[in-house]
Amino acid sequence: MPGIVELPTLEDLKVQEVKVSSSVLKAAAHHYGAQCDKPNKEFMLCRWEEKDPRRCLEEGKLVNKCALDFFRQIKLHCAEPFTEYWTCLDYSGLQLFRRCRKPQAKFDECVLDKLGWVRPDLGELSKVTKVKTDRPLPENPYHSRARPEPNPEIEGDLKPAKHGSRIFFWTT
Repeated sequence: MPGIVELPTLEDLKVQEVKVSSSVLKAAAHHYGAQCDKPNKEFMLCRWEEKDPRRCLEEGKLVNKCALDFFRQIKLHCAEPFTEYWTCLDYSGLQLFRRCRKPQAKFDECVLDKLGWVRPDLGELSKVTKVKTDRPLPENPYHSRARPEPNPEIEGDLKPAKHGSRIFFWTT
């Protein structure tokens, strides 16, 4: 029935939160972007195509799960260099990477040695990519309305306006 909005239940929305600060997110961003690229792009594709966040809850849960797994692996294998790195970013004022290159190098080395993850090159994560997905295309991906019927042709001769053109007022 139009006009009735079906909201998801609280159980559908319940997920474990990724409880980290902005410094932690910024320190992990490059490796996180490389490791969780597919779930993130699937979620963004779903949001763009569906135009309704309720239809993308499962994809959002996969993004959350990927982030939790990512931080668990970092904590398990490289907790000390990562903590040193994000603490440096946190105390550097504006969270500038250039002030924390030594802890960054230690963290990148640890991640490469223990997890086999290579830090992506600058600009690699922002390249345009084509996402291959198993989700079916939405029925109306642009959410466009039905087109109205065109105006009928005017029959007969059109006479000039009774008091002349209105262009007179705009040209003075």
